Order: sequence, then C-alpha cells, then structure tokens
Amino acid sequence: MTRTWPLHATAVTLVAAGLLVPHALLVAAGLLLAGSAALRPPSEP
Repeated sequence: MTRTWPLHATAVTLVAAGLLVPHALLVAAGLLLAGSAALRPPSEP
C-alpha cells in the first residue's frame, strides 16, 4: 500500500490556493499532482 496522502494534501492545498487567489495555474498544478498520485503504481511490500 502506498502512502500518497502527502501528495494528495499538497494537491488539495494547491487547488484551494488557486481558487482563493484566482490563479488557474495553481489549480492545474493541484489537479495534475492529484492525478499523478492516484495513478502511481503500488509499491512492493
């Protein structure tokens, strides 16, 4: 089982900052980071 919660927390922070500031690049970076964390292959135990 991979520990992707730090990547997801960073992605949520980026998306929230992008919505508060309004800056589309922050939102896009957060969505890309969340997607790459979700598609990460499982690590070997």
